[in-house]
Amino acid sequence: MAVLVEHAAAWGVAGVVHAPETLRPVPGEHGEPFTLVAYDDPRLPWTLACREVVALHGCTAVDLGDLTEHTAA
Repeated sequence: MAVLVEHAAAWGVAGVVHAPETLRPVPGEHGEPFTLVAYDDPRLPWTLACREVVALHGCTAVDLGDLTEHTAA
């Protein structure tokens, strides 16, 4: 199984947010090690990012076998 994606939009980052007043890491929600921070979030400059987060739009599940048959023709 695979997924075809029409559009992948950059959304933000996952990382460790730091408090601007103390420069100490802020604990993540629900004990998660990383916090998801959108590019328009005011916490972004205080985030040490470790991953980029993208939003996938127009997703269609496909069988890889069917996909191979269509591209080989």
